[in-house]
This record gives sequence, C-alpha cells and structure tokens, in this order.
Amino acid sequence: MVTEASGVRAVSRALDVLQAFTPERTSLSVGELVTASGLPRTTVLRLVETLVAERMLQHVAGGRVAVGTRLIRWGAFAAAAWTVPEATAARMAELAAETGETVSLYVRNGTTRVVVAQSPSPHSLRHVVQVGDELPLWKGAAGMVLLSSVAPEELGAEVAALAAAVAGSSASAASGSGAGPHVGSAAEDVDEEALVARVEQARAAGWSLSHGVREPGNSGMAVPVPSRDGAQPVALALGGPTSRFTDEATAAFLGALQAASSDIARTGLPPALD
Repeated sequence: MVTEASGVRAVSRALDVLQAFTPERTSLSVGELVTASGLPRTTVLRLVETLVAERMLQHVAGGRVAVGTRLIRWGAFAAAAWTVPEATAARMAELAAETGETVSLYVRNGTTRVVVAQSPSPHSLRHVVQVGDELPLWKGAAGMVLLSSVAPEELGAEVAALAAAVAGSSASAASGSGAGPHVGSAAEDVDEEALVARVEQARAAGWSLSHGVREPGNSGMAVPVPSRDGAQPVALALGGPTSRFTDEATAAFLGALQAASSDIARTGLPPALD
C-alpha cells in the first residue's frame, strides 16, 4: 500500500534524479545519476523507468539516460513564467557594462536563493552562476537582502527554522538518502546569532556586501528591488572577483545598484512574480 508519506517521498526522489541534469549534462549514466542524487542504485533504476514511461526521461545510446520530450513543454512554460521583460534585461545588461561585474536577480526558495535572471560581466574573469542555480540562502549578500524582508520580530524564529532545515538536509546528504543540490554538506552548520546580525545589518543599511563568504576570492553586493506589499522579495546583486571589489569600487557599485533596482521595479519582473 502506498501511503501519502511514501508517495511524497517518491516524488521528492524523482525530482532529485531530474535535478541531476543540467544544460551541460543532458545525458547521464545510471552511475552518474546515483552519484548526483545520493540515492541507492536500485531506487535510481526504478525511478528512471517510471520517468521514462512518463516521457520525462528517455534511454539513449550507450546505456545512458537523457531528458525526455515532455520536458520541452515544461521548459517552454517555465521560460514564459520566469523570463524578465526586455526592458529589464536591457537594464541589467547596462548595469553589467557600467560596473564590469555579473548582475543577477535572486528570489528565495526555502533554504536557497535562486538565480532567475542574469547579465554576465564583460570580463573573462568573472562570477559564474547560471539562471536556475540554487545557492545557500544563509551565505552571500543576496541572501542577507532576501532575509531582511522578514519582519524583525520574526527573524529569530525564521533563522532557527532555516538552520534546522539545513541541518536536516546535511544529515540526509551524509546518509546518502538524497537531499537535493546546493543546500549544504554534512559538515555544514548555520551560525544563527551571526546570521541574524548580518541580516539586521543589511536591513538597517538597505544593502549588503560580502567577501569570500560562499566561495574564497568571490565577492558580492546586493540591494532589494522595491516591490508592493506582500510581493515575493527580490534581490538585485553584483558578483565578481574580490580583487575588483575595492572600497572605491563598491562605493560606486552601490549607487549603480540602487539606481538599477529602482528602474527594474518599473520595467518589471518575471510574470511568475507578479
């Protein structure tokens, strides 16, 4: 008998398998799926056959598994829902040219912050994340800005819940039961007191700056995008090598970011955020 709990677990595991695929890795071996998902091989084999039957995946040459035809429709739907208006994309490109750094829009999804739009730096040495990437919410300037939207009286409880969720994901990853990507590692721990302090600082200042928090040698600066009450918080961020984020540069970055965020509030966000 399939219970509700086991059914939800099966869905979650199927998503772990699907998330192993990326634009650069559209076909994978079963072994690669096992490694990426953290699931037992027998579970992966069973899920693959179910997903193939639903046309979410397909078998290809060499015993590999590739994305299936049903994902074409899902991809088109997702693109329509999450693509920023042309004027917003143009404003982000202008900001990237002005600052020389990669420009990204982030929203929160549970314990992660997700890249929903991006304009890359014109430099060959640059911050590299892709649209759709999920990064830890508790690390980096954009995460502090997104968390600063939480009411001050609720922040402590929110951070405690986030820390508990991260700890649970880390434990699942350590046991090999599959915890999803980019949410931490078995050794990861959230310093709740320090995180609350950083978020409060971002709230008071209206912006956040980080150096080497998520990745050594990488810096970020973020501001909130003004929105109507009740709308999902959005952060506009710059990312790049710490060597270019000098005090003089970041002072100029802040003004450019704030001007662009005001413009983007007018030019619009992805339809999914309306």
